[in-house]
Formats: sequence, structure tokens, C-alpha cells
Amino acid sequence: VRHIIAGTAARTMAQAFIHPIDTVKTRLQVNKKTAPELLKAWRTNSKAHPVDVYVNNRRVVHMRNWLVKGPKDIYLGISGAILGTIPTAFLYFSTYECALWHLVMLQAVTHLASASAGAIVSAFIRVPTDTLKHRVQAYLLPDIWRGARSIVAAEGVAGLYQGLLPTLLRDVPDIAIQFALYERLRKVLERRRQVSKLRTWEHLILGGFSGATAASITMPLDFTKTVLQCGSKLPIHQVFQQTVKEKGVGGLFTGMGPRVTQTAVMSAVFFSLFEFWKAQLKSEREAEDRLLRPKMWRKRRTHVWKRQFSYQ
Repeated sequence: VRHIIAGTAARTMAQAFIHPIDTVKTRLQVNKKTAPELLKAWRTNSKAHPVDVYVNNRRVVHMRNWLVKGPKDIYLGISGAILGTIPTAFLYFSTYECALWHLVMLQAVTHLASASAGAIVSAFIRVPTDTLKHRVQAYLLPDIWRGARSIVAAEGVAGLYQGLLPTLLRDVPDIAIQFALYERLRKVLERRRQVSKLRTWEHLILGGFSGATAASITMPLDFTKTVLQCGSKLPIHQVFQQTVKEKGVGGLFTGMGPRVTQTAVMSAVFFSLFEFWKAQLKSEREAEDRLLRPKMWRKRRTHVWKRQFSYQ
């Protein structure tokens, strides 16, 4: 249970920390211009270079001075992100720990299978809030509450699950790679240093490296997921084809810089917080055990004495 609580707390805090980077990534991915063109325009004169959002090749939003509106703007959609993160993380880690318990004898594939199971189960909660979050970030919806009502009214509940398949195709390998790589590197480092517990900065580095590696490998699927969740009706393969035709293969990696940064930071914060909360909860449990043990021992001695007395 302490692992589930620790994981949920760490994931929620990490999500709040990296949300601005996620906003930048989303806005890059729903724009027709390539990322280098947009970044060059913003560096030159952001006010003179408006940014447009396209859905199904139709411009639906025309914004000036897009990324320099201040903290409030860069945190658009944060309520949807947090709303989805808490139950998703709780369900993910519950599934992860359950699978870990049943697969403990398999060792090599334990974390891979457990993390994949957690990703699949938790996706059914996270995808609706993720869809709302991305559309708010891209100015396609005013807020998550009115947005949810409008999507359900126009498309039914299925509208909230746009991008479910690419989410699963991205998250299963992404999370599996992160956890498997982190656990492997942690054990190697512990053996090499001959310690049972790493320092905080070591968890930060291992978590960041694991997250960056996973994000780089799954980038095309993340791009496709964002495009679909922002309203595109095209099948996955057509999103790939259209993007390659318009931007080249590099178009599938639009937003890679923010995503790798986002995932590396989130993984670094997450794994360090995860280990911290796990240690805190473990020490509290041990303190409770120390308090309970004398009472249990006294109760046991009294029970034995009474039993011996009754037998005499």
C-alpha cells in the first residue's frame, strides 16, 4: 500500500511541475509550421508571428503572441491534468503492485509486464482528461468542464476517448521502458557502490535518463496521439502519411525537445519523490511496529501464563 500512495503522490507533484512544458509541446504539435520555424519566429518577434491551430486541415484558432501571456496561460488545462493524474496514478500503481506480486518469480520481465498492465488499465481513466487538457491548452475549449459537456453532447462519451489507441501504443512501451531501465540501472549502481540505498541526486539522474530514452523512442506515437485528441478524425496511419507528406519524417518528431525535457524532468522528479515517499512510509510503518510489538508480547505472555495456570 505504501508503494501505491508514494507513487500517486509523486506522480501528481511531478505532473504539476512539468505542465508548462506539456503546454508548449501540445501547441507545437497542433500547428502546421515546423518546430524550428516556430521557434525562430518567436525568437525574432513573437508579436509579429501569429500561431494557428489546424484540425483536419482547417484553421480553427488564430492566436497572436501565443506563448508569452504569462503563468496563467501556460498553466491552461492544469485542472484537467491533476484531475486525471490522481485516480490514474492510483489505479496504475495498484495494478503495477498487483502484477508485480503475481509475477515476482519471473524476475527479468517482472517490471516490464507490471508497468504495461498498469498503463493499459489506467489509460481508460486518463485519456478523457488528457483529451480535455490538450484541447484547453490549444485554445480549442474554454475550460475542461464546459468542454466535457460540449464534447459529450456533440460526439457522445466516445468523443472523450479519441486517441485511446495511440495512447496505449505509446504508454505501454514508454512506461515499461522507463521502469525497466530505471530498476535495472538502480540495481547496477547499488551493486557497484555496494549500498542498499542511493542518494537523491542519483535517483534524479537515473529517472531523467530513463524518461528521456523512453520519450525519444515513442515520439511519433505521442505526436499522433496529440493530433487525434485535438479533434482530427483521420485514422492513425493517415495522420502518419499526411504528416510525412507535409513536413517530412521529421514532422513526426515535432515537439520532441519539449517532450523529452518534460518526460526527463517528470521522471527525475517522480522517481526521486517515489523513493522518498516510500522511505518515509516505511519508517512510519517501522515506528508503528516498534510501538505495537511490546503490547503484542505482553498479551502473548499473559495468554501463555493463563494457559499454563489452567493446566496445573
